[in-house]
Amino acid sequence: MNITSNDSGQAARMEWGRDARKFWYLEEECTYLNHGAYGAISRPVMEAAEKTRHGIERQPTRYLREELIPQLRGSASLLGSYLGGNGEDLVFVDNATTGVNAILRSLALLPGDEIVTTDHCYGAVLRTLEFVAERAGARIIYAKVPFPVRDPGDATEAIVGKLSPRTRLVVIDHVTSPTAVKLPIADIIDECQDRAIPVLVDGAHAPGMLNLKLNELGATWYVGNAHKWLGAPRGCGFIWTDPDRQHRLRPTTISHFIGDGYNMAFDWPGTKDFTPYLSIKDAIVFRAGWGEKEIYQYCRTLVRDGANLLSEAWGTERGESDRMSGFMATVAWPGSEPAKDDAALTLIRKFRDEHGIEVAVKPFAGKLWVRTCAYIYSELGDFEKLANAGRAYL
Repeated sequence: MNITSNDSGQAARMEWGRDARKFWYLEEECTYLNHGAYGAISRPVMEAAEKTRHGIERQPTRYLREELIPQLRGSASLLGSYLGGNGEDLVFVDNATTGVNAILRSLALLPGDEIVTTDHCYGAVLRTLEFVAERAGARIIYAKVPFPVRDPGDATEAIVGKLSPRTRLVVIDHVTSPTAVKLPIADIIDECQDRAIPVLVDGAHAPGMLNLKLNELGATWYVGNAHKWLGAPRGCGFIWTDPDRQHRLRPTTISHFIGDGYNMAFDWPGTKDFTPYLSIKDAIVFRAGWGEKEIYQYCRTLVRDGANLLSEAWGTERGESDRMSGFMATVAWPGSEPAKDDAALTLIRKFRDEHGIEVAVKPFAGKLWVRTCAYIYSELGDFEKLANAGRAYL
């Protein structure tokens, strides 16, 4: 589904910023600038999910044995359309990390094989890479992507420069978690295709933030979360797999239908709550009240203006250029704290406990970086509050 304007005109009637918070359960006194961490489920989507759960409980055996799989496939078809792909190429998993595990643990790596990733790689993905590399005797090669980064070409050059005849896989983020950088994955994938190197894209933050066209991207695998920016209930991730590779992919949980093809192997991992997967339609319909194009424009503009405001107020730099950001942006923290996890956690708790602000702080490249997020319920005043709170510690 391309990001297009809402032709119904409903977006003009929907509230933005503080007025829109009534659609979420967020604490009234909390300034929430960390949507990218776990998402925030809206009231309408939560209520629809509960209705789905109640419906399942009316006749659990019939539903789980006969009705579930067709409905899962229908939900996958809707998600595939939204992401510019085909539903039959999509399978649901609990989150992007689970998807990465399924893919990496399905690979037949040999001693001396190389996996290329970046120094911005998400921690859970990095741990998984280390696990599979150690078991196989393979090596992880790190491409150092400059940060702060202004030019997408610098990121492409850094990654391509690490490719070799021993490279068996490239693992890249679409939007990096610690630094909020939107990487030029189309260019990187093109370079890898020229060398016949498969690419796994960790798109945990992309659905609902970026206009995806999975069928045109050229990736081998693409994993993402629908519970962050798209707004499905938590525990809703997916794997998109190139059709030529689907027969080789195995889920992390081996269950009854492992021999029945790509879709069935993942669709039934065993008894669990499938409601998050079945809530895709509700999440898409909820966002349609504003319109995909309108959400994209509002959030991108707001996070740009908010990050620039923080940068000016604190006299520091941004981590990424406007063309390399989505709904998140990083700003260097001007304090003298060491660039360590415990210092970041202390600052997070100060913002939360003393100012009622929830925001991420990440150590990276010798500094602490404040990672901000903008969503429908956000407004520039939230960033102004953060700027003023930050001044209190300087």
